[in-house]
Amino acid sequence: MGIENFHVITGASGAGKSALVAALDNLGYATFQEAALAILREQMSCNDKILPTGDRTAFMEMVLARSIRDYQEAQALNAPVFFDRAIPEWTRFLRAGEGYRHVATERYRYSNTVFVAAPWSEIYVCDHERTHSFERAEKSYEPTVAAYVEAGYEVCLIPKVSIPERAAFILGQVGNHA
Repeated sequence: MGIENFHVITGASGAGKSALVAALDNLGYATFQEAALAILREQMSCNDKILPTGDRTAFMEMVLARSIRDYQEAQALNAPVFFDRAIPEWTRFLRAGEGYRHVATERYRYSNTVFVAAPWSEIYVCDHERTHSFERAEKSYEPTVAAYVEAGYEVCLIPKVSIPERAAFILGQVGNHA
């Protein structure tokens, strides 16, 4: 499958990305949940020590490895495939050398347009997994988007509408109308 069928949904924490990806999954599309969130849940369930609040580098290395595995598994799936966040932003967190970032982001490419959910205070909630403030989510938004722009992607802002409307918007953009 070509990279033009691999679509990234990224953006601010708490802006509805995971709910949107779940909606696309419920519509029958191939999806991959956010690697960081999946690993966080796994680590918390087994009381392991590899958490972003502890050994951040080890945690982010696990996230990057999971994202690469997801990318490789996606090769065998029917198009389109949707990813809740992706490799370019994980390499940013690792603060790896530019050579390493370049290799990872060039080797594992996605569709040229990345869908971005902007900070949205009206739907933002803190819970046991998302413990940071909305202000912190806003602050991390720009560097998240910049990671994709620096890797050569274009961004498409997702409108602040209901989840079904967001799913229809994205499917319309990728040519698969809901």
